[in-house]
Amino acid sequence: MPDTYLADKTLAERYGVSRNTVWRWHRERPDFPRAVRLSQNCTRWRLSDIAAWEASKAEVAA
Repeated sequence: MPDTYLADKTLAERYGVSRNTVWRWHRERPDFPRAVRLSQNCTRWRLSDIAAWEASKAEVAA
């Protein structure tokens, strides 16, 4: 099954933050999923990586 990829705009909407915040998390948080460069002007995050990150955050909070 092919991966689903999310844009920074989609992630920003998902978490209720700005696109700049998504990129700051990418730079400053080692636990935040790494973006995948699909082409020169196209960088996305794998939905599977985001879901795993969310699950790990939920475990810590519980």
